[in-house]
Amino acid sequence: MQLKFQTLRNHLYAFDLTLPADSVDIINALDSETWVPDEAGYGQSQFPKRFRIRQVQNTLLREVEQYVEHGGFKRQIIDQLYQDPGFAAMWGVSPEKMDKQTFIYGVFTRDLPGYLIRTHTDDRMHVCQGMIYFSTHDDPDRATTFCTTFEGADPICILNGPGQGYVAANTNNNWHWGHNATAQDRYSLIFGIRLNL
Repeated sequence: MQLKFQTLRNHLYAFDLTLPADSVDIINALDSETWVPDEAGYGQSQFPKRFRIRQVQNTLLREVEQYVEHGGFKRQIIDQLYQDPGFAAMWGVSPEKMDKQTFIYGVFTRDLPGYLIRTHTDDRMHVCQGMIYFSTHDDPDRATTFCTTFEGADPICILNGPGQGYVAANTNNNWHWGHNATAQDRYSLIFGIRLNL
């Protein structure tokens, strides 16, 4: 799999990931998995229209999961974040130390029609977070939108076609919200680089 980044603004990047199979095959594999209700983290509201896979069964999906959690994906993201001198200044550690003091996770998600997550930044254990979308085409009605303030200034709607996605440093100007206002389920893999504390 190949990963290509595009800078959208400071600390926010879109990317294209070459997937190991056609989007229809990946969606069919996702459809056949066992989905359970998402469990929100401590102090957060539940997400009644979001589901996740606890243990991936399909070989194709395991390949994607393996790439995210055990391939070079994490280091590529860290290297991209460190191209912005402001990111390095915020943390005050080298890319190598950031790599050693963090871990990456990936979770396949299924957002039902009507799903909405309010405007938020991520919890402070996250260095960054992102999503990889599994769909047949881009649709703003199932997108994530980033703003520089809670009130919604400078919105950027993330493309969500097959293998498209984003990575965002967890800063005070990367407010974001997401929704699925379509009649179809929205499939993605949510990933995050977290402090290993």
